Amino acid sequence: MKTILILAMLPLMMMFAADKGQTVDAVAALSKIKRFAFGGVGYAGTTSEGEKLFRAILAERDALAKFRTILAKGTAEAKLYALCGIRALDKKALDDAASDLKKQNSVVETIQGCILDKEQSSKVIQRIAGGRYDSYWSKK
Repeated sequence: MKTILILAMLPLMMMFAADKGQTVDAVAALSKIKRFAFGGVGYAGTTSEGEKLFRAILAERDALAKFRTILAKGTAEAKLYALCGIRALDKKALDDAASDLKKQNSVVETIQGCILDKEQSSKVIQRIAGGRYDSYWSKK
């Protein structure tokens, strides 16, 4: 029973941990993410793992550098999160940061609500540039 409780609490403990080693883990984990999603997903409307990792990195002092690392080394979906982070922290740098991914125009997996879809990365980049996801990280 203790093992189940510990396993259930592990994601929360990781989310609230503040040491540098755990942040490096967030960068590594987000770099490998396979689906791009903001907002509630699935039948329960839960926050995606990618969004949780994105928020953890965004809260760091050196978040912009970490998002640039993800942009250089991550999956196409991870790069979309990195572009959101760059937009949040340095909106003027977004076009330059997005240029390579736009040219590649990879097929990416996205989730909106309960719908899993595959679409061209250029379409998601247009939504990012247009501010579609800003409300998920901006202060109200």
